[in-house]
Amino acid sequence: MSRAARKIVVTGPFGAGKTTFATTLTQGLGGTLTTTETGVSDETAALKTSTTVALDHTSFVVPPAPASAWDATHVTLFGTPGQQRFSFTWELLARNMDGYLVLVDASRSASIAQAADVVAAFARIAPATPRLVAVSRWPDPAGTRTHLAQLLGTAPTALVACDPRDLAQSAAVLRLLLDGVHTLENRRTQVVTDGVNA
Repeated sequence: MSRAARKIVVTGPFGAGKTTFATTLTQGLGGTLTTTETGVSDETAALKTSTTVALDHTSFVVPPAPASAWDATHVTLFGTPGQQRFSFTWELLARNMDGYLVLVDASRSASIAQAADVVAAFARIAPATPRLVAVSRWPDPAGTRTHLAQLLGTAPTALVACDPRDLAQSAAVLRLLLDGVHTLENRRTQVVTDGVNA
């Protein structure tokens, strides 16, 4: 197993599935989820009855995919609040993260617009940190990938389809992000080694 735990942040707009994603992985891979949900009392109550107000937290071991370049990895996962009024927590939760996921519900135009703001905010907070945009309720990935990427302000290659209720899909997205984390770490190690040997 990899020695250091990887800090992964899951962010996105209200109702995108962040707590569901964390719950799915916790139940499927083992671990204990701590969440700070409270009832919703504003106009967003039409979408869901509760919301995260501080963070979700869980940890578990992610087994590698076959032929993966990394070993089983301990992940500590933090989910951010999605409402803009709690955005001050984003930078705090992003400190020392190894990678992050932005979740978005493609069936709601409001979710896409809000996710674009989250993508921009995290690009400012952590411009060199590996990230993916996990898109749920996305009926035509092949036909809409470029357009959706433009709306979100990200590269089309950053978009991956993911139903946060599905363990296989959620774990696959997390493994893909961990591939990026390990690749970046290896590049940094190589640069340091090359510098020492120069």
